[in-house]
Amino acid sequence: MNQKYIVKFEQGTLEQSYKLAELDLSGGGVNEIFQIIDEAFIQTVISRFKDMRKDFREAYQRQQY
Repeated sequence: MNQKYIVKFEQGTLEQSYKLAELDLSGGGVNEIFQIIDEAFIQTVISRFKDMRKDFREAYQRQQY
């Protein structure tokens, strides 16, 4: 899609997407993407999901009467 790889993570109703242009990669294609998505990156994704869930819950609670 437009010479980009899209990496998508989903957890319940939440979603994170990362777009990588082919030109930003050194030619390893999909295998190179799997190298980028290492354990440290996955841990930040998990942490971000926790923050997203907390942010949404707080926004939702502010609207409740």
